[in-house]
Amino acid sequence: MTRRKTTQLQIFERGGASAVRYDLTQPHRATITIPNKSTWTSGPHWHETHDEYLQILQGRALVRVGDQVRTLGPEDGIVKVPKFTVHEWQRAVGNHFEEALMVREWTVPADGQKEGFFRMLNSFLTEPQAALLHQPLYPIPSWAEMWLERWIVPLQLFIIFQAWDNWPVLCGDDSGWISRTATHITFWLSSWIGFVLGLHGSYDEYIDKGALVRGSHDTREDKKVLL
Repeated sequence: MTRRKTTQLQIFERGGASAVRYDLTQPHRATITIPNKSTWTSGPHWHETHDEYLQILQGRALVRVGDQVRTLGPEDGIVKVPKFTVHEWQRAVGNHFEEALMVREWTVPADGQKEGFFRMLNSFLTEPQAALLHQPLYPIPSWAEMWLERWIVPLQLFIIFQAWDNWPVLCGDDSGWISRTATHITFWLSSWIGFVLGLHGSYDEYIDKGALVRGSHDTREDKKVLL
């Protein structure tokens, strides 16, 4: 199986009950649109090397940052999510929230992490046969191959999350060390199993690393001009 080349794509769309659209036109930002009735959620997660910023551009979002949960709209401005803070956002529920929800996300430092993560995530999830995209380092019996295919997608996702500083809450109290340790151990084991199966945190077919570096440099230059 070969991977699709998606380095030139600026828009990624996924359908179904949890439909979502990612606009990566701006290298250091992502604009995420959640259509009406979509059940998409970012899921509770945290970042360890980046502060994240959210801005509601349209619609109403249910946003959780740490212990605070609020329904926010465009009038509420920019929401800062400090590193190591568990957060989650999704559409606010209600009959009067009929328009699509549109949220802009970016990180500090603006080093291409946000775009790289969404490119990897969506490129993999939109592959026609994602479960077959692995190249084991050693020969695997056919019976084991069929069993492994059920685990390729979650393994690859865990490896992507770890590589791009996105740490989901997997169990326990999401504000405590038990939950965070469980995520780290799970990712550590996944990375070793993934290595044997030929899975990586980034692929040249999905990400033009040179473009990410250039985009990050342009962002720093823009900040100098603003200052």
